[in-house]
Amino acid sequence: MTHKERLMAVKEGRKTDRPAFVAWGPHMNLVDRNAKDFTEATIAYQNTYQFDFIKLMPNGMYFTEDFGQMLRPAAHIYDDTWMNVQASAINDPHQWAKLKVPDLKTGALAREIEVCKRVNDYYQGDVPVLATVFSPFIWMGEMTGGFFHPEVILSHFEYSGSYARAALEVISETNERLMEAFVDAGAAGFFLGYQCGMAKLMGRDMFDECARKYDVSNINAIKDRTWFNMAHICHGDASTSQWFLDYPVDAFNWADQEQGQLTIGEMRQKTDRVLVGGLDHANGHGYKELEGRYKPSSDFAGNDRDEIKGHIKMKVIEALKAGGVKTVISGGCGWSEGSLPRFPLWREVMEEIGEEGWNEA
Repeated sequence: MTHKERLMAVKEGRKTDRPAFVAWGPHMNLVDRNAKDFTEATIAYQNTYQFDFIKLMPNGMYFTEDFGQMLRPAAHIYDDTWMNVQASAINDPHQWAKLKVPDLKTGALAREIEVCKRVNDYYQGDVPVLATVFSPFIWMGEMTGGFFHPEVILSHFEYSGSYARAALEVISETNERLMEAFVDAGAAGFFLGYQCGMAKLMGRDMFDECARKYDVSNINAIKDRTWFNMAHICHGDASTSQWFLDYPVDAFNWADQEQGQLTIGEMRQKTDRVLVGGLDHANGHGYKELEGRYKPSSDFAGNDRDEIKGHIKMKVIEALKAGGVKTVISGGCGWSEGSLPRFPLWREVMEEIGEEGWNEA
């Protein structure tokens, strides 16, 4: 089966030759500001690991660049963009009133659209490509302090609501136009980033009014022209993550391996959509202190190839049993650079499970 055929079969609940799998992460820090370099790195990544769809991996702040966000270029591969904001686009709530939809034919947004087109032109549809976008509310949060200061955007909506809500309309319109441009460039669908932790801070009323309304509108604008849209429900907790389950998407990805989150089995009881997860995506080479000892912090950690392979196989089979055929094996978020050397071993496991007739019963 081709990657496209395999992912389509998973979506439709049909048998596949092997389980589908995918990984992504902040692996493009040194190349993601140049369309040519970014494209070549993405193609090399896919051709090396043979994942079943490509989640384009732009810097997480790319949307904000054309609104004036100042970002320092990465100095090394671990130098993630979200830590390198030199100046926020919005430093006073009154600045929201000056926002206008940027020109998608120039600047950072044009760069991302070009990368999407170049990657799709290379694969000619054989590998599904998911463009990366985030909730309009999250984009606004990134423009005012981001991960380190979520209280800023919340205060803007609470105390300067007329300015912030007007800007939300502009951001949502920009997101919709961008998504339509990605589809025109060949995207099969989207990686839709939703910060569940932010949703919890917002509370249900603000979430419904300022996040859900615009998220669903953006999805509805493109869902008839795409076939695999995945909601990435980041952080938060099991209760809050369920606020997203009626979004009109094809798949859900969340940190199912983290304590306090729904397991794949529990999520399967709540939705018939494709479930993406099953493995711990923490640093592939990292360790953390537990019970006075240092223990592996991910399913790829360790120094014995056979033991690591056996562990991965066990976790994959557990996930498939819990989620059924409509399961794509992955982690709950971005994988670290330290995980990359283990990706070929992971692929080997998936091929062996396929050879063993994992879903013939």
